[in-house]
Amino acid sequence: MSFKIKEDEAFCLGEELFQNYCYEFIKHSEKIGDGWEWKTVKGCDEGYMSKTVMTTKPINSLCIIKTCSDGDNQNDDTLYKNEDGFEDLQDDCQATGLPRLETVRYEYHVVYSSSYQVPVLYFRACYTDGKPLTLEEIWGSVNECYRDHLLQEAWETITQQEHPLLGQPFFVLHPCRTAKFMSAIFPKAQQSKCPVNYITTWLSMVGPVVGLNLHLSYASSIPQCSTEEPD
Repeated sequence: MSFKIKEDEAFCLGEELFQNYCYEFIKHSEKIGDGWEWKTVKGCDEGYMSKTVMTTKPINSLCIIKTCSDGDNQNDDTLYKNEDGFEDLQDDCQATGLPRLETVRYEYHVVYSSSYQVPVLYFRACYTDGKPLTLEEIWGSVNECYRDHLLQEAWETITQQEHPLLGQPFFVLHPCRTAKFMSAIFPKAQQSKCPVNYITTWLSMVGPVVGLNLHLSYASSIPQCSTEEPD
């Protein structure tokens, strides 16, 4: 199967093409046992990609939230939340003992947004006892190489809202900039006649922000998804 992408579809991805890219993505996932699957909603023609991941994280990586920084303050104290929910001030340089580990269950959904005409990454996370992670804990688990920059525009990056197909509370990576950064990739791919799967390219960029990394083999698994214009 070959998918043709028009010049303006880097900005506006149609739902049918979104599903086609998802199906090709899932084919490779099944081949390598990566756990992605397509789920349909009862009584509805719409569906979404889904994957569940169990991961172990240090308690501190989930609870430490730096809330303020005074450039004139040489002590550079940081605000922490301990396991009981109380706030403590500790010095960044102090570290005692090994961190406790906690198992967290992440559920990732890739959903099509008809408003933005792009894929959107929804996710939720909970401990093994079923207790959901708070927004503060989600931010605490974001990789440090992304966190400081993203926190400058926190409400335009990771927010909590209702899942559009399930009606349940999920965290979401806001899609307002997706079309912009994807539009910088597809024209170059078209010029070089390089096969591109929209979902693979997009997810490889946004997924790592919330701990979702793609296997490298996805990059070489998409010869069917041609960016060439039809003759």
